Amino acid sequence: MAVGKINLSLDADELRQMKASLGKLFDNKGLSDILGEALEKAIWPVFLRLREVTPEGPTGNLRRAVNHKVVKYPKDGNAVGLVGYNRAGKGGAQSAAGGSVRAGPDRGFHQWWLEFGTQDRYVATFSNKPYQRKSHTRVVRSGKSVTVRAHQVSGQNAYIASSFERLGPFKVVKSPDGKSFSTDPAYPRAFFKKSKVPIRIPAMPIGGWTGRPPVQTAWNQTRGQVGQILSREIGLSLEAAIQKLSYTSTGSVTGATIQAGG
Repeated sequence: MAVGKINLSLDADELRQMKASLGKLFDNKGLSDILGEALEKAIWPVFLRLREVTPEGPTGNLRRAVNHKVVKYPKDGNAVGLVGYNRAGKGGAQSAAGGSVRAGPDRGFHQWWLEFGTQDRYVATFSNKPYQRKSHTRVVRSGKSVTVRAHQVSGQNAYIASSFERLGPFKVVKSPDGKSFSTDPAYPRAFFKKSKVPIRIPAMPIGGWTGRPPVQTAWNQTRGQVGQILSREIGLSLEAAIQKLSYTSTGSVTGATIQAGG
């Protein structure tokens, strides 16, 4: 998974002390297993909240890419919980709506832009390439249907911002008063703009239109739950380990006295 190297840590002295106590009872592999099991439960609320706060765009790719996993490090007795989005572009996908943009569980290329925002962008390529229009039938003002033969059309002679190639075909629909146009399907599933000057695409604010960067928001809203679950799960493991050692055949534990949380 990838979250743009966001470091979301939980600083809790009690948890560190409990881990140190477990380290006196288990080898590194056993310790990483215990921490990994605790993290599996602890990061679940973050995962659920991230799915809720991730906005759903025209493809749904980002919300579809929300994922979580735990990585254990048995050699040094550590474990890490990861919550974020699948790394983009590795798995299979299909066209989202007939264009070049594809839909799949790992197509969240825009996760970084949404989390941290973007700068202004510009469409600076002047469109002036002629094209061949196919033969078609149209209704003229008199109400009659006429056949228009195939013919060549001059270039647009303008700057064009369009979703046609990336999100697939759409129709341009004139408003009832004839003063404006829109796309069918409507924005954000399709868009079209024509201008005589370069087109400025405004910067995306941090968090997009919601103003909430998804990963940071999900963490801020659930970090208290994460701490509680970790404390509970690690504490239960520590207590169980001490009880198991206390009732061995020798009836005692050799070494320093170990207390949960201290």
